Amino acid sequence: METFAHLAGAVALLLWGIRTVRTGVERLLGPRIEAHVAMLTGRRTGAFGVGAAVAFALQSSTAVRLMAASFYAGGVLALPAGLAAALGAEVGSSLAAAVLNVDVALLAPVLLVAGYITFSVARERRGKHVGRIILGLAFILTSLSLMSTATAILGANEDAADIIRIASTYPAALVLVAALATWLMHSSIAAILMIAHLAGGGGLPPEAALWMVVGVNAGSALPALVSGWTLAGPARELLVAAFAMRIAAVAVCALVLAAPGIGDLAAVQFAAGHVILAHLALNVAMAVALLPFVGIIAALVRRAAPKRAPEGGRAASHIFLAPEDVRHPGTALINIANEAARVAHIVYDMVGGISELFWHGDADARIKSLEDDVDRLYREVTLYMASIRLDELDDDERRQWFELFEFVTHLEHVGDIITRNIIDLAKRKRKAGLDFSPAGAREIEGLTAELSDIFRYAQAVFLSRDPHRAEELVAAKRRFRSHTLDSQRRHALRLSSGVTSSIASSRIHLDLLRELQRINSHLTAVAYPLLPEAS
Repeated sequence: METFAHLAGAVALLLWGIRTVRTGVERLLGPRIEAHVAMLTGRRTGAFGVGAAVAFALQSSTAVRLMAASFYAGGVLALPAGLAAALGAEVGSSLAAAVLNVDVALLAPVLLVAGYITFSVARERRGKHVGRIILGLAFILTSLSLMSTATAILGANEDAADIIRIASTYPAALVLVAALATWLMHSSIAAILMIAHLAGGGGLPPEAALWMVVGVNAGSALPALVSGWTLAGPARELLVAAFAMRIAAVAVCALVLAAPGIGDLAAVQFAAGHVILAHLALNVAMAVALLPFVGIIAALVRRAAPKRAPEGGRAASHIFLAPEDVRHPGTALINIANEAARVAHIVYDMVGGISELFWHGDADARIKSLEDDVDRLYREVTLYMASIRLDELDDDERRQWFELFEFVTHLEHVGDIITRNIIDLAKRKRKAGLDFSPAGAREIEGLTAELSDIFRYAQAVFLSRDPHRAEELVAAKRRFRSHTLDSQRRHALRLSSGVTSSIASSRIHLDLLRELQRINSHLTAVAYPLLPEAS
């Protein structure tokens, strides 16, 4: 019983070490990882390579699958490239397991000390993340040392050996147990390392170890499938296709392994004695066999997938971001401009609904729904932009790329101000049962209407790139600022006159004026690159 407790502790430390490394890498390189994956549209070999590299760095094929599924659902990654990335992810995680299985026990205490010092001394986040990665690697190596000790004791125990020997006569049970263990641990690396140490310590017969390798590979696709089932329909298509490819390959491997006399082959005997290499070889073979056919598999998946009905006119996903246009930057930039106009239309509706928030509680849900659409489109647009190589753009295209990025980012900020700040102000007003004074309410109505006019003019400036209109937009911004200051002064006069409703709602009124001014600044930012002095 004590041995099983030690083994369970070693597995727990191994899982924590893998999680620590993954967290450190994600925080250190997260945005760059997403940008590199997003750049793989239509490039299957590149998708395979980056999928392997990211899985190796994150020590998680599940993370890569979910990332690829998200990008495919957003239209940034083509389905064949997403499937290629999933194949690469399994090879990458297998390589990570092979590297971690190298006997470097003396390195663990060195990494513990180095990681602790790096994490403690570092003042910037980057240094903290590096220290976290080093500590995670130290935890992994320490856990493997503990696991080796526990499995050696387990292998020498006659009762445990009898139980394992009996279980080894039921390959299906071994596959099922290994698959479930992999799913529960959410880590094929941890599962395969545990099996390798059990086999190496004599606690698991070689043939049984091979069957458990099959089970680990069957179970490695389950965490992504289960975790990603709540994603949008296209994301599920990729996850189901990746799962089907994996199960098909594992089934072929199981049939070969069950063939009479197969265990007498030298290659099989070698694989049985080298579990990690067998795991790596299976994934490499799977990639070599399936990578040339991901296009055909993708076509079959799209044909078999149910047709998705439109979502009641909501901007649930992009319309113009065609992945194949990324190879033609001029066309891709036009696509982005069209999609940015859709984002602007949604945010315009949100700005127009600001006044409604303070008098109708049911307006919150509508505005938040619009913000969800803005967030979704903003992510899809920015990932699509990340897939365009800036070094392939000329000066005008590069300028346009940055202007588009700034424009959609300002729109996204406007949406955030409304949902995070203005909705909160409206809730506070309603909850406290407060009312604006009649004059204050008219001022707010007038300012929000003026803000809508500025929004329309900002959109015209963005589309026309007319310097004269840009100057007029800046003038409108200054007038709006003057009007908000006038509203503040009139509000102060009402306070000094003892207007009860103004006194009660003073803080909310002033905070709202501040948020409207922030929105004004974001909307009119589009004008400044076009002013004569900017040239």
